[in-house]
Order: sequence, then C-alpha cells, then structure tokens
Amino acid sequence: MASQPIPRAGFGGRSATVVGGAGAAAGVGAPRRPPGPRRAPGDRPSSRGTAPRPGGERSGPRQPERARVVEAERPAAARPDPADEELAKEVVRELLARMGIAADVVAVDNPSSVPLDGEDPPTIFIDVLGRDLGMLIGRRGDNLAQIQYLVNLLVNRRLATYARVVVDVEGYRSRREESLIGLAERVARQVARSRRPIMLEPMPPNERRIVHLTLRANPDVTTESSGEGNLRRLTVQPRA
Repeated sequence: MASQPIPRAGFGGRSATVVGGAGAAAGVGAPRRPPGPRRAPGDRPSSRGTAPRPGGERSGPRQPERARVVEAERPAAARPDPADEELAKEVVRELLARMGIAADVVAVDNPSSVPLDGEDPPTIFIDVLGRDLGMLIGRRGDNLAQIQYLVNLLVNRRLATYARVVVDVEGYRSRREESLIGLAERVARQVARSRRPIMLEPMPPNERRIVHLTLRANPDVTTESSGEGNLRRLTVQPRA
C-alpha cells in the first residue's frame, strides 16, 4: 500500500505536509527507463552545464527544458587544471583498485544543470563507468558521498591550492538531479492549489540548492530551509 502524506504543523498555524525526498524523487512505483547505450571510456563525455557557444548553439545533445535550472548571471568558475584532473583520476583509480572494483574513470564537464559561478572553487568532475557499480552508490547515495569525501581528502593533500572533486557513478547524480527537479515542480503545483505548505524530507545542501533554484522564479511558491545538520530540510510554501 502506498504511503500517504503526513500532516504536520506548518507556518501561520496551517498544517504542512511532509513529502519523501529520495523515495519520492526517484519515482517509486514508476516503470524504470531501459538503460541507454553505454558510453565509450574517454574524458569529457558530458557537456551539460557548459556555457553556450556563440550564436546560441550549445555543444552536446539538447537537454529537456524541465531539467534546466537557470541562475542569475554570475562570473563563470575557473576551469580546473588538467594536471589536477589527472591527479583526481589517479586517486579514484587507486581507491577502486584497493576495493577490488574494475571500472573506467573519466573526467567530464559539469553534468549538472546548475552552473558553477565565480564563488565556487575550481571543481573537478569525475565519472566512474562500469557494470554492477550499485554498491559504490549505496542507499540514497550514502556510499558515493563517503567515497567523494575520501577522494577530496586524498587529492587535496597533494595539491598546493584547494580544488573540489565531485565523484559520480554512471551518471547517478544527474539522474537524481532530474528527479529532484520533477519533485520540486510537483510539490509546487500541489502547494499552489491547496495554499498549504509542504515540508520535504531532509536533504544534503547540494540537493536543497537544486530545489531552491528550480522554484526560485515560481510566482506561486517560495522555499525556506530549516533544521540543523543532517536533519536540515526544505519547506515549499505559498507566496503571500
């Protein structure tokens, strides 16, 4: 039996509905998409998140309109040094080898629809490609988050200046982002109809940011974060 939304105390005395984060975003109960063709190993297989070419052309396949999150125009973030990318790939390969996992490790352009800006540190995007890599992702991406934390520690011990490393496995983060955008849009429509706030399950900062940016320009709803640490969550509420 499908779980029902749980009413909770909300803003201004109104009740708030709690909506599941990972389970709801992943579309539990919906038919799974058939896997697409596997990419051949090689750096820069992704072009999402890159600046448009002159004349409005954008490299790579056209992305669905829903999956695009537009931020206010800011200075573009600096590209990482190619030598730093090679170091990051070497660290990930070594870590996987010690875990007994055979996989391809490639550097990619920002796969997110949320672009980096001048306030972000140089960011290296690494994707791990292979078969049966679900154990690297774990429940709700917990294992992947721990691997990324470890990779950042190991890489920055060898760098003179700090660089952030984002590790992905078979495009999991991009699929999760699209699910979050869909969740945000569905919740926004429900809040606009009912005029009642809806509280989402706790999310890490990068996922809350995706929801914030998705709904920032929505004329009917606003978003607000509350709570501390791992229990910090986001509430979608109707505009006054």
